[in-house]
Amino acid sequence: MSTLDPSTPRLPAPSTDADRLVGKARRALSGAAFWASIPLPLVILAVLLSGVATAAPAVLVGLVVLNVCCAALGHSYTPTR
Repeated sequence: MSTLDPSTPRLPAPSTDADRLVGKARRALSGAAFWASIPLPLVILAVLLSGVATAAPAVLVGLVVLNVCCAALGHSYTPTR
């Protein structure tokens, strides 16, 4: 039997310098991934139109995988003014 009352609000965990640094790094990575996912489809299109995709298909596959990763990592980023 637990002695914790579920109606008692939890106190926020104490924030340390390391926590703030990790948060800033996570936000920077998310922002970079968000902004990188915007021009990557244009790069993929240029690779397809230039014929590089037939000479080196691994480049095209790598760009598509990079675009998917950037979209997944940058999905939660919200630009602020």
